[in-house]
Amino acid sequence: MQQRSAGAPAPTLPAPVATGPVPRRVAALLAPPPAARNWPSAFTSVGLAAWGAAAGALVSAMSSANAAVTLFLILHTATPL
Repeated sequence: MQQRSAGAPAPTLPAPVATGPVPRRVAALLAPPPAARNWPSAFTSVGLAAWGAAAGALVSAMSSANAAVTLFLILHTATPL
């Protein structure tokens, strides 16, 4: 094992291994997480659009579920076992 004298400079990395700029994706992973965003107020145009889209998606999902249950019940009733 080699020992360094007190006045010797610290070892440096060769040129191909030298550190460079950090890529944006790595920097984004190392940065603190962004603040959590809440839904926009319904009293703005963006908020009205977001809440309207969410309500429309909910109504559409409920309608699809209702149709599936109705079809199942009709087929279950009409099919003899």
